[in-house]
Amino acid sequence: MKRMWKEHDPENRIQLKFNRYGQPCGLKTCKLTSFIGYLARGKEIPLASKNWSKVDKSLKKKLWKTIQGFFRLMSLTNLGF
Repeated sequence: MKRMWKEHDPENRIQLKFNRYGQPCGLKTCKLTSFIGYLARGKEIPLASKNWSKVDKSLKKKLWKTIQGFFRLMSLTNLGF
């Protein structure tokens, strides 16, 4: 994961594929799950709250922006949601 941070290029984000249910699929999905796990274990998410609905919205937005900085994610509206 540290390598991802070092080699981070906002112009060359990782493209993910999604199935018809809006779930990420394909070979690069494991990079996304590993990245989210890295954020959760790191300094990005204080895991004092075990309930995601109780995590502050500003923190959720910060995490989403971080994820979008590394991955190209299509909008769920593109999938018919």
